[in-house]
Amino acid sequence: MEFQEFVKAAFVKMIYEVIEADGKIHPGELEVLNKLKNSIGFNDAFLERAKLLDYDNALITLYNLPHERKKALAEILDEVAMADGAIHKKEMELIIETFINIGLGEETE
Repeated sequence: MEFQEFVKAAFVKMIYEVIEADGKIHPGELEVLNKLKNSIGFNDAFLERAKLLDYDNALITLYNLPHERKKALAEILDEVAMADGAIHKKEMELIIETFINIGLGEETE
């Protein structure tokens, strides 16, 4: 998946927000994160910079994406949340909040 750097940073920020949502970083979540490093194309240094990105700025970037990119993000966040075998309530709340804030579900295909 090819992304502009600022879009990639917003994706990575949200991925890491989901990983940290329940207050625990599970090995399964790290496995998915490492897989995503290859498919999205980022490294540990990029991850550290993306974690510092302002949450609201990341949402604005994601809001302006085409529908298919938002759907790709939705699939990734779901995969990350399920990586530890269960979706924690805080992970689900964050994902739903993200979907609402980026306008996912408002579009018509």
